[in-house]
Amino acid sequence: MNKEEFLMKLEALLLDVPGDERREALEYYRNYFEDAGQENEAKIIEELESPEKNAEKTVPISGSRKMQ
Repeated sequence: MNKEEFLMKLEALLLDVPGDERREALEYYRNYFEDAGQENEAKIIEELESPEKNAEKTVPISGSRKMQ
């Protein structure tokens, strides 16, 4: 998996998250990759583990905000 595949999968997993929150989450991960540089892409993907794991971090935050 490369950066673009990771981000596309993450975006698909976040479709149920409200638009602004989804955009903020995706921007965060894009910036994370960009800050690390292309030479560290594989290391970042290994560190993040999977799009699914990171989507799970975003979805509960979204759910708790809706309840407030």
